[in-house]
Amino acid sequence: EMTLGGLRIKLVRWGFTHRPFYIMSVSHRRTARNSGNRFEDVGWWDPNPSGDGNMHLGLKADRIKYWLSAGAVPTTKAMALLSRVGLLPSPPKPADVNPAQAAGSKQK
Repeated sequence: EMTLGGLRIKLVRWGFTHRPFYIMSVSHRRTARNSGNRFEDVGWWDPNPSGDGNMHLGLKADRIKYWLSAGAVPTTKAMALLSRVGLLPSPPKPADVNPAQAAGSKQK
């Protein structure tokens, strides 16, 4: 499998003021978010609840798997969406810190 360096799976913002719509695309990591210089669009996400009260997400799973195998690294939000649908493992959650223990360690 070929490896291309510096690839990111990003969310590109479209839509209107207070009504965002996102295109999930593969681009070079230094490419500006809305520059248009993208390798491929691999999905979309509408975070606005529709008439049924749900947010909608459409993904090309086979193409996402291909770009991940080619070395593309998802951004934090893209990783959260991909893990939500099972294409990636869930990111590790930070360790829970007891507020009493945290306050006690600051006093020492």
